[in-house]
Amino acid sequence: MMKKRAIVAIFAACMMLIAATTLFGNKTMASTATSVLEGQPFYAELSGNIEAASLTNGKVYVTDASGKKVDARLTLNETADAIIVSGLSQGKYTLHVEKGAYKKLSLNNKKNAIKFDVVKEVKQIKSTKDLVTYFETVLNNQHFTRSGAKEEMSDASVGSEASNSKSSDHSTTNNQVDGIEEGDIVVTDGRYIYAIIENELVITDAKNPKKMEIVAKKVFKEQQYLSNLILHDSLLIVAYSSYEERPLAGKDYMQTITLSKFAFFDVKDAKNPKLVREIGQEGHTAGIRKQGDFLYMVTNSAPHYWLLREGVDVELRPYTYDSNIQSTSQPMPIEKISIFPGNTEPNYTTLSAIDLKNLAKNEVKTESYLGSGSQLYMSQKAIYVTAPKYNNLIGPATTVTNRMAVDMMIMPMTSNTQIYKFTIDKTAIKLAAQAEVKGTPLNQFSMDEYEGHFRIATTEGFAWGRNADSKNHLFILDSNLKQVGEVTDLARGERIFSARFMGDKAYLVTFKEVDPLFVIDVANPTKPKVLGELKIPGFSNYLHPLDDKHLIGIGYDTEVRMNEYSKEPFVVTKGMKLALFDVSDLANPKEKATVIIGGRGTYSDVQYDHKALLRHVEKGYYGFPVTLYEEKNANEMLYKGTGSQVYEVTTKGIKLKANLIEPAQSSQMYEEWDKMVRRLIYIDDALYAISQSSIMSYDLNTFEKLSTVNFAK
Repeated sequence: MMKKRAIVAIFAACMMLIAATTLFGNKTMASTATSVLEGQPFYAELSGNIEAASLTNGKVYVTDASGKKVDARLTLNETADAIIVSGLSQGKYTLHVEKGAYKKLSLNNKKNAIKFDVVKEVKQIKSTKDLVTYFETVLNNQHFTRSGAKEEMSDASVGSEASNSKSSDHSTTNNQVDGIEEGDIVVTDGRYIYAIIENELVITDAKNPKKMEIVAKKVFKEQQYLSNLILHDSLLIVAYSSYEERPLAGKDYMQTITLSKFAFFDVKDAKNPKLVREIGQEGHTAGIRKQGDFLYMVTNSAPHYWLLREGVDVELRPYTYDSNIQSTSQPMPIEKISIFPGNTEPNYTTLSAIDLKNLAKNEVKTESYLGSGSQLYMSQKAIYVTAPKYNNLIGPATTVTNRMAVDMMIMPMTSNTQIYKFTIDKTAIKLAAQAEVKGTPLNQFSMDEYEGHFRIATTEGFAWGRNADSKNHLFILDSNLKQVGEVTDLARGERIFSARFMGDKAYLVTFKEVDPLFVIDVANPTKPKVLGELKIPGFSNYLHPLDDKHLIGIGYDTEVRMNEYSKEPFVVTKGMKLALFDVSDLANPKEKATVIIGGRGTYSDVQYDHKALLRHVEKGYYGFPVTLYEEKNANEMLYKGTGSQVYEVTTKGIKLKANLIEPAQSSQMYEEWDKMVRRLIYIDDALYAISQSSIMSYDLNTFEKLSTVNFAK
């Protein structure tokens, strides 16, 4: 009975809240963007809908610092609950919204004045007091954020160029952009194989594939987690994360900080790697990149700012580390911290760069910005960082006319994407532009730069449930991040599963029940258009270029089944799918060949990590790790084996060349994680399969097994 009453009480409270929102609803949610870069629009988000006529009849207008009306361009978003102001030069402004500007009258309608600044450059933090004030404002505003960084992994597609496709005597990492290294868990210089095995760096001499030898091991500490390796001449760069505990002043407990670090090893003598230097910065890694002699890192972090409520003297600056300067990490100098224009997020995006020439002495250049960054794309001349901007959060929002007033928004959470462009010149990194687009990108490969234009593919809304309202877009922005072209509202009710940009063409895969492959012409940035569409069962969550007229798709075969109780159709994934798409006729793309691998439950690292793909362009070989399952019945799957497979993929079709699967034992129900192949590489005429327990070598022509070296301690 008590439980029933509680439910009734909660329901009644919700109904009262909804009624109150309806009656007193049109309060201004002073847009979190209180300042914007010159040339960028200012968004004022509202909790009521604005009449379009209000933008021209004087009910909505802008004044400058002296109170004089100025000529600003005013537009509404699609739902008419946000005013977009553009066309203003540097200065202080106020957006005025008269009470008669709203479509729906309410008792709370009143004139609102939203102050904002247009700035030419980012605002710099000048003192620790400024920093405390910033985070106290965040606390006072009760601003809820969900925009933490993702540890970078290349989920489901491949980007700009046919990366590293040059004929070579050994494998290279399958990077997104040609000439820009991302790092991987296994790399080779053509003789030695460098691999991350749990918390160890293991170096194996593979000169003789019939007699491999482990020549060196570097064991990292327990709370150090290795993530990527990059080779630069005779320098091996190891990216890893670690945790440090710092005491809080006057408190009995500690605060834990996460540091992303680089350890630099001289491997001229690979049998005796020597640590040259270590550098690092606070936060989870959004991305690492190496271009030529320059290494870049971007991290995202948040200080323990909520402890300000308890009167704790907490360090709010992000920490950095350099073994050349100090033995432990130290807070950044205050002059190195700035604020993303219009930001009130309690996160830092920290960028650093170092010249690898004369590494032992060169300075690390580090800048930190208050504002979150979750995904990263890097071109030859710029770094783009994106962050979700959530709309209609459940929580209080301040108003301009009454800071104590509260709007409760009970609506589904959706998000737009903030884009920040940083120009790079060696170790100099400068915030050059910012923009906002509808929806969110799938991953780094939903972004691309081509001939000075930035392209981004996004999904807006929700793609699940009976009332799925999702739609997919492609936006094109110029070098100043001003939008110049778009294709919108593709595949309603579906979401993007992979994206692939190939010069002046874009390929998008969406999915719900069938797999539409969209071919989009982006040759004219101002007028992109869909040229063709292919609908087939299944979906591709990884796309790779074979040539300029053919794509390889890796994903899943699917089947639509009927629920025996609800009689509603639902989709199940079956075996892994390898497909060859012919896009020579852009208006009529075709699935030229397809192979189904295993049954329901089969999976491969390559479906969420593009670096797991082996490419041998000269031979036309494409390989990947794979774990096989088959469906026994609707509720049970049978484990069949794990290992790797190599296919020959040409414009004529797909042919299995090597099935390097270790079959399941008679009583074995699941794979052993340490025996699962993580990477395939080749050196000259030998193929190597690396797992957490061993390296197995094979003849690259016959695929006969040559030898095995175990990592066992």
